[in-house]
Amino acid sequence: MFKKLLTVGALATALIGGIGTASAGPCNSQEPQYMNGGKYYRYVVNPYDNFANVFTEDTRFGRMTWYFKNRIGPCEFHTGYNAFQAYYEGRIN
Repeated sequence: MFKKLLTVGALATALIGGIGTASAGPCNSQEPQYMNGGKYYRYVVNPYDNFANVFTEDTRFGRMTWYFKNRIGPCEFHTGYNAFQAYYEGRIN
């Protein structure tokens, strides 16, 4: 009886884990894009679910400060690995 319970539990865990992994869509592009009114947006992809509130970087538009707006959630990185993504908005310094 105990062996059957372990088998069913392992099967359920595998199915639930597989569904969670399969439902993660591809990650959004991390390239900055112009919105309007001097504002830009971008997505940040990270293998860990941890994002900075504010950061500054040099982009093709110039030096920009990015502000965290929303955690998007899990995604599949172009390498096939699972990652997490967040949405940022920024302005040129």
